[in-house]
Order: sequence, then structure tokens, then C-alpha cells
Amino acid sequence: PLEVEARKGKQLFVMLGGLRVKVKLSDISQVIEPPGKVEVRRTPTGRARLGGKAKGRARTAIRLETNTVDLRGMRVSEVGDKLAHAVDRALEFGTLYVVHGRGTGSMRSHVREVLADEPLVERYEDAPEEEGGSGCTIAYLK
Repeated sequence: PLEVEARKGKQLFVMLGGLRVKVKLSDISQVIEPPGKVEVRRTPTGRARLGGKAKGRARTAIRLETNTVDLRGMRVSEVGDKLAHAVDRALEFGTLYVVHGRGTGSMRSHVREVLADEPLVERYEDAPEEEGGSGCTIAYLK
């Protein structure tokens, strides 16, 4: 997940690794509030910082094209390499959104088996219902 530092007009300023990066709002597909109570703190320079009771600083997960992989319409046998590549690509964001659709649940089961065996994945869960529910798995990366 990325930490959102500030919003200025049609841009967000986020922390990516140790870098402060400008992201256009039009490039963001989703912003998710971190779990638990979130408080806004000001730094000595007046910048707003999100804080909370999470380990270290609370972070806001932002869904971008680069940390989302869409597997709908694919066969279970076709997703292994694509999913591994998506995990590598999403490492810098800390979150991977895997859109697999609802269907019979076989793709969801396979995706979760692959994610469970992936050493870079800390945990995974269904997306909230308004973001796809059981048709989308959110993987939190180390």
C-alpha cells in the first residue's frame, strides 16, 4: 500500500518507497481507507500525514493498473506465470488486486493456492463487496 501524503487539485502526492511521487487522480482506479481508526497528523512543515494504530504508519491501498491483474476469461492452467509476474510488478506498491470473477470458484481457489505458496505474499482476502467481493482477491505483499 502507498501512503497518501496530500491531495492538490487533480493530483495525489504519495510515498513510494522513500520517494514522494505525484499521481494523477485519473490514473487511480481506487483508494481504500486503512482499517482501524485513522488520524491526520501535521508534520512540522505543515504536511498532512495519515496515522493510525497499524504497525508503523497506516497506509492507504491505492488500486492502479500496475498493481491489478485481470484473469477473467483465462483458464486455470494459463494463470501461473501471469500471476507471478503481477506479484513482481506490484511489489513496490505492497498490494496486488487479482480480478478473477465469481463463476464456479475454481479460478479463485487456484489463485489463492498460488498466492499461499508465493513467499512474497503476506496474506490475502476478498475485496470489499463494492470493489468486487469474492470476484477479486487482494494480496498484501511483504
